[in-house]
Amino acid sequence: MTTPSSLLHGKNVGVIGFNARPIAASLKKEGARTYVSDYWGDLDLPDVSDECITVLTPVMGMRQRQPLDLPVYQSLIDNFLFLTEKVELDYVIIGSGFDDHIEALQPIYDSGLLIGSHTSHFKKARDLSIVTSMVSEEQCKIPQRQEFHSFQELVEKSTEISYPYLIRPLYSGGGSGIRFIRHQKDLLRLVKARQEENEETAQVVQEYIRGQDFSCSVLSTGNDALAVSVQAQLIGSPAAGRNCDFAYCGNFIPSGLDSQTEQKIMEISEHLSVQLGLQGSIGLDFVVDELSTIWLMEINPRIQGTLEMLEIAGNISITEQHVRAVHQDLIEEIPIFHPTVKMIVYSRRNGKVPDLSLFSNTFDRSPTGVFVNRRDPICTVINQGTNIQECYHTTCSIANSIQREVRPVYPQS
Repeated sequence: MTTPSSLLHGKNVGVIGFNARPIAASLKKEGARTYVSDYWGDLDLPDVSDECITVLTPVMGMRQRQPLDLPVYQSLIDNFLFLTEKVELDYVIIGSGFDDHIEALQPIYDSGLLIGSHTSHFKKARDLSIVTSMVSEEQCKIPQRQEFHSFQELVEKSTEISYPYLIRPLYSGGGSGIRFIRHQKDLLRLVKARQEENEETAQVVQEYIRGQDFSCSVLSTGNDALAVSVQAQLIGSPAAGRNCDFAYCGNFIPSGLDSQTEQKIMEISEHLSVQLGLQGSIGLDFVVDELSTIWLMEINPRIQGTLEMLEIAGNISITEQHVRAVHQDLIEEIPIFHPTVKMIVYSRRNGKVPDLSLFSNTFDRSPTGVFVNRRDPICTVINQGTNIQECYHTTCSIANSIQREVRPVYPQS
């Protein structure tokens, strides 16, 4: 509900992100006017936008999949600048899509409108070699990483690396492009496939940490920080339509962690946020292994995918608190979060999307009848309940019902 005290009430706010709809929805609740540059073009995006522009605009029952002339992050920025050319904005807020390309946002930083961490602080947070010097082994560990400039270099030096490990693109997000390498046969198979696809880009080999995935949501002024919540992450979830890979599939709260480990994660997150001078709403990803050792995986110095789940779970506006934190104003009391599950539903087959408005608690809804490929996201399901088991069961039930309604498309005889 909009309150007169909201910093966002009546403001013109620009939003740029790979999935910008949740941020726009939060801003709308606070009474802002929203101007949104988004990648997907989901059916419910116009509902929370005064004006919007998308990269994958659905036309004639399909999403435009032609190769882009520019990288996605640059397309998002160029679209935004075009959309807002004649709009007098008060703020600009970014979501995912720029974590390793923050320099592309320099024109918006130069305008003084972007609310969030400075580019120099952003870059430091993304560089784990810098972050490593800011924490002790008693606080947390960071997986070993090694960069290779080509697959040929990787194969030549593969005997020096202990299995199992992960291979990931130098720049990626949401678990995209990560592969699990158990032995050299896996490596050679992957290299052959990538070379056949002419994908000869820099790769990172990362130590594989077996454990459970978590994230911590923090509000930071740059001088002080408050960890708001720790939530478990759904990664590669079969219930979400993935096959135990590394794709981000959602979150749930409460995390299920013991209080001591959860408190330690919050303390580490607050410490790093201040050390790095980060501002606004930020997220840190962790893995906790079977010995309860905490491993820091990455820092996302911007609003995270947990935003909408946290707003449904507790009486809080993440976008409002994001702006307030940048203005050196932290909330005094952490809200109580009720059991809530967020699940991104990925299609298990090629087919046409059903009318998702017929299913409860769905967001980021792909347009009715649009063709999706296997592993494409269809929508997001968010459920709140009295306990986490009930929430998860209900969410899985809705996800399965949606999967059954994705109609396969057969070739014409």
